[in-house]
Amino acid sequence: MWWRKAARRWNSGLENRKVGLGMCRKEQERPYGKSAAILKTGKGWMLLFCFCLTSVANGCGNDDTMEDGHRVGRTMESGYSVDNIMEDEYNADHAMESGYSSHANANHAAQDEYSGSHTAGNGAKRSRLEEIKAAAKSYQDIYGKAAAENTLGHLETMQKIVERLGAHGYCAVDGEIQNQVNMTNSEQIEEFCLSVAEKKNGNASFFSVMEDGGLICFDLESLEGEVYVTRNVLHWNGEVPEIGYTSRYRVSEWKYSENGYLFFRESVPEGYDGAQGYTAVRVKPLDEKCRELNRKYILPIGYGGNNMFLLDWSQENLELLDFDDLFPKLYSYVFRTRMPYEPTVDGKLYWVPEEEYEKVITSYFRVEKEMLRAGKNYLKEEQAYAYRTRGFYDCACSPNNPYPEVVSYEEREDGTILLTVDAIWSKESMEQAFCHEVVVEPLENGGFHYLSNRVLPLEGNVEPTWYVEKITDTAAISGD
Repeated sequence: MWWRKAARRWNSGLENRKVGLGMCRKEQERPYGKSAAILKTGKGWMLLFCFCLTSVANGCGNDDTMEDGHRVGRTMESGYSVDNIMEDEYNADHAMESGYSSHANANHAAQDEYSGSHTAGNGAKRSRLEEIKAAAKSYQDIYGKAAAENTLGHLETMQKIVERLGAHGYCAVDGEIQNQVNMTNSEQIEEFCLSVAEKKNGNASFFSVMEDGGLICFDLESLEGEVYVTRNVLHWNGEVPEIGYTSRYRVSEWKYSENGYLFFRESVPEGYDGAQGYTAVRVKPLDEKCRELNRKYILPIGYGGNNMFLLDWSQENLELLDFDDLFPKLYSYVFRTRMPYEPTVDGKLYWVPEEEYEKVITSYFRVEKEMLRAGKNYLKEEQAYAYRTRGFYDCACSPNNPYPEVVSYEEREDGTILLTVDAIWSKESMEQAFCHEVVVEPLENGGFHYLSNRVLPLEGNVEPTWYVEKITDTAAISGD
């Protein structure tokens, strides 16, 4: 049925996070308006809503601190923890969602016919698969230890795996949305990008390390001005590395940016309006201090489900911020526990005790309680704040959203830090969808305050179309 197509589009995006692409291969429709009504009738709606709830809830439920914003920021911004929600349905649809749809098969057949003698024989293909497995075995000890300690996907583990692969001569990086580890042996990809620009034939490969300890191997081939990608996905079956599936496609869009980002997109037949695969990785290294500052100050908030980094504000106009959107993102950092206010389909209204709400907000903003209590959501008689969670229609979170990357910083004489942040938008192949400056104030107790944000007026800045204002129930808040 027609609604199943819409459902499968959402399943395909979630499937690709399940295999840990980091590079989100499947473009997803926005869950609003007519598409939302369509999805309500199928299982795709349930998967989508589970993703939205995961994204707009507190997202961390463990002892992660602000310094470990790498993991918490990914969960909040990208909905990674939805991966375990409907495992059986993922497995049932695995073949369909793994790049073997009818349009993909047609594309692969066309590429085989095009490349002719360039395509490797079966023996060579088997040899290549064995090479990929050998690469995985090079870090089997790291994988085994992390699996036993339940630290797969942790930043330290990802770094160790990438570095081990690099030591064996491989070009390797973590996933795109993670983007916390510099690519090893990146000169291999840089040289290949130069060959593509000069329309020379060439080959290169790189590994993307997945959160489950597996690998995605991208074999890149430049032929007479065209670029082809062979994509192999490897998972661990106990102590045995296994190739889950292989796909090959022609690239319709290839872009190597000035700042060292590589974007490429899978070619699809003319008139095809379904999910499309895209990939983005940073090739050139980024200063490690910038990465640390990003994990600590920017990633935990991100661009999904809030407007904190999308508009200009300072200490003089803090009322522009929607603190209700920041409350669930900061709650677990303050109380070191999962936020108890669970979201629902339509969004749920809670009465949060004033001391609890104010502690969360004042821990990270230099704001007076009197200003918070002057808001419409404060009820003096109840000594509480009316807090409504985002629901299905205003979840405003998607793996297709841009993600932040601190590209420079300045430690000022007054003790504050000025961060310059680029918004990377993989879906649109943009290394700078917009740029903004954030000022933070480190505190003696190890905490910090956000002091301001300013969006730089650069040519080419995009409108934040992914952001949706939260639906408010003013009648419920006022007691009418």
